[in-house]
Amino acid sequence: MNKNKKKKPINQILVSKYIFVGSILFYPLLMFCVFYIGTNLNSILMAFQSISIRGEVSFAGLSNFSEFIKNCFGGNPYVTIGLKNSIKVYFINLVICVPLYILFSYILFKKCIGNRVIRAVVMTPSIVSGFIMCLIFKNFVTMGLPEFLNGLFGVEIPNLLRDARTSLATNIFYAIWTSFATSLIVYPNAMKEIDEGIIEAGRVDGINNMFSELRHIILPLIYPTLSTFIITGFSSILTDGGVVATFYMYDAPLEVYNMGYYYWTMVANARTSGYPELAAGGLLMTAVVAPLTLLLRWFLNKHDPSSDY
Repeated sequence: MNKNKKKKPINQILVSKYIFVGSILFYPLLMFCVFYIGTNLNSILMAFQSISIRGEVSFAGLSNFSEFIKNCFGGNPYVTIGLKNSIKVYFINLVICVPLYILFSYILFKKCIGNRVIRAVVMTPSIVSGFIMCLIFKNFVTMGLPEFLNGLFGVEIPNLLRDARTSLATNIFYAIWTSFATSLIVYPNAMKEIDEGIIEAGRVDGINNMFSELRHIILPLIYPTLSTFIITGFSSILTDGGVVATFYMYDAPLEVYNMGYYYWTMVANARTSGYPELAAGGLLMTAVVAPLTLLLRWFLNKHDPSSDY
């Protein structure tokens, strides 16, 4: 009976495969077109429009752009401090955090003493819900820690999230701590992809300690992963609000403002007639950050040491 059974034509088989694949991809592609392409296209068009209180739309030219620049840089302290904090946080992450990420990742890669403790401490925030972890940390630094120090040592400390001297540092500490989890997954996995023969050849050539191995072998070979983190971090320098919104919602003190949080509050509190100005602001920030990001990418790719291996 199997011999008499007719085989499907090749064209029919290909059509069936295309229909199956298309049915699987249709919904996510539709969501991408509607919520990404459609939303961003609407924002671009809105930047050149004017919307009245009645909802009437008219062409506004470049007036939204000039209005955004005037409102943001006309002595607005939220923009001034927000811009400084965004740049400060990025360079703190670049100069202090990235070396720590690589160091701890190397400890996990080599399975040194204490690697399990490090893994447990930095992975805990990723296991618990982000909102719950943020709430626990907030209650700890505002109520638990002050009461503990006062009861045990008689030392009184201010509200670390509200005091002007400690609020920004506390936010940065929490952001760094919770960001370790991703780094300690990506970097050790990149290190595991390195051929053991390269490490053995390095030992033959005189690399006989961990510091030299990290500097001359590990870092050059994980450079593509490292540069990817640097580039993506820079591309979100003006849009990343960090954990400020989670800690404070709309009531953040001026000292912790960054550009991402400032823009988020502006959009959340704006009326319909104010959206075109904010859309113009988004295009302006993209026009500033996008070329700089491409320039940084070109610079990092040009100095890629892994291409020598």
